[in-house]
Amino acid sequence: MTSVSETIKIAVKQHKAGRLKQAAELYYQILQADPHHSGALHLLGLISHQVGKHQEAIDLIDKAIARNPEVPQFHNNIGVSFEALGNKEQSVRSYMQALQLRPDYPEACNNLGKVLTDLGRTKEAIKYCIRALRLKPDFPEACNNLGNALQRQGKTKEAIRYYNQALRLKPDYPAAYNNLGNVLQQSGLLHEAIQAYDHTIRLEPNHTMAHVNQGICHLLMGNFEDGWNKYEWRCKYPSDWFRWDGSAFEGKRLLVQDEQGFGDSIQFLRYLPMVKTRGGTLIFETKGPLISLLRGFPGIDKLIERRHNGRPAVEFDLHIHLLSVPRIFGTTLQTIPSEAPYLFADREKVGRWGARLKKGGFKVGIAWAGSPTHHNDRNRSCCLAQFRPLAEVPNVQLYGLQKGEAALQVEHLPGNLMIEDLGPDIKDFSDVAGIIENLDLIVSVDTALAHLAGAMGKSVWTLLPYAPDWRWLLDREDSPWYPTMRLFRQKKPGNWDSVLQRVANELDSLVNTPVC
Repeated sequence: MTSVSETIKIAVKQHKAGRLKQAAELYYQILQADPHHSGALHLLGLISHQVGKHQEAIDLIDKAIARNPEVPQFHNNIGVSFEALGNKEQSVRSYMQALQLRPDYPEACNNLGKVLTDLGRTKEAIKYCIRALRLKPDFPEACNNLGNALQRQGKTKEAIRYYNQALRLKPDYPAAYNNLGNVLQQSGLLHEAIQAYDHTIRLEPNHTMAHVNQGICHLLMGNFEDGWNKYEWRCKYPSDWFRWDGSAFEGKRLLVQDEQGFGDSIQFLRYLPMVKTRGGTLIFETKGPLISLLRGFPGIDKLIERRHNGRPAVEFDLHIHLLSVPRIFGTTLQTIPSEAPYLFADREKVGRWGARLKKGGFKVGIAWAGSPTHHNDRNRSCCLAQFRPLAEVPNVQLYGLQKGEAALQVEHLPGNLMIEDLGPDIKDFSDVAGIIENLDLIVSVDTALAHLAGAMGKSVWTLLPYAPDWRWLLDREDSPWYPTMRLFRQKKPGNWDSVLQRVANELDSLVNTPVC
């Protein structure tokens, strides 16, 4: 009869060869003889993790830890499964425990660096990635993760160096090529970024994000045909949903779902009347704060709010994501449907807000931050204090339209920086529209407020980071999406002060230059 030690050796050999079923059978065989065999429990948990059964993996490895808590690999690998389930805080604790048991454990250092980056704790992440590389200099995954942490801090040159180091150590590393493409794109090196994504796709043809990111580069450069096609890789459809291909749908129900942020929804609502001309019932699903603004919008037969479980609350025959519609219509720079206004404020709310905004002067609404969950929010948002030059322009009254945590910055302004904060009384986008209708100008970073003002045909000055979102294109001060919008771009990454000073100078000229 084969001993347990011999069986475990055979099972590990099968495991390393990728024969997971055979290895699992042998691990179970060992557990039948010894139900508390920590090594078999741990390795069986690894197989569960490899096949995507992460909770099962946690349960098995947890039993191994209960039997033998002093094995650092057990804590490291249960951390990997916690991370896969999205429980990043617990994965941090597991990696920390592994390092307490074995301080010179490069894999645990690297895993901890990765998850700390995901949690936004980049300073700590960099420390652990560097520690991993000191312990194991030829560690491409640690180079890649260090590049990610540095990129999150805006240290693009250093990030590029570590991505390239990862690729020297491991030339067939699609994730590093994709990450290199991302940082090149943020640096404005779009052609080089596209080449990096090409490398990713050659190594991994179905790498979704490489296709999407490459599409974003093409859209940013105004190459919409290639851009829309690549951008479509972002979409995942349930197998029982029929995707609308743009053909006539008389007598059928088409569900159009909005996606991404509020600004994306506002920007692409313009296509719904065009969609409606091709068929029967158009159902539009959107997020709650937009519902009151969109009641009566042309083209929408039925307006529904997205449910928390993600399942539409209606029956439908066909489906399309909102940001897929421009591709359906073959949109180019020359054919963007740019007529504005296409969104209108509720008259009652215009009157109510007008009664509050009676102060004299040129009325300017401002917003300084977007959603903190946006992947590029660190670059696209600034802080309220940087709007000081606007507050110093004579005959101008500033109104804060900021929502969320960033709105609290109003409480810390010096007494001589005058701004009336409307944010606490804004309930939804119909309120925002009512306010905009009473203002002379909107000045905003790249967030939904700028889109709404543009969709209403109001004067709006949009402040853009050095590497802007694709919809704002390159090297232009106007937007083909919004005729009443001006773009103010950073000339150097992170330099908002010069942008706001230019805006203040333009505002002063607009408000205080005598008319001849």
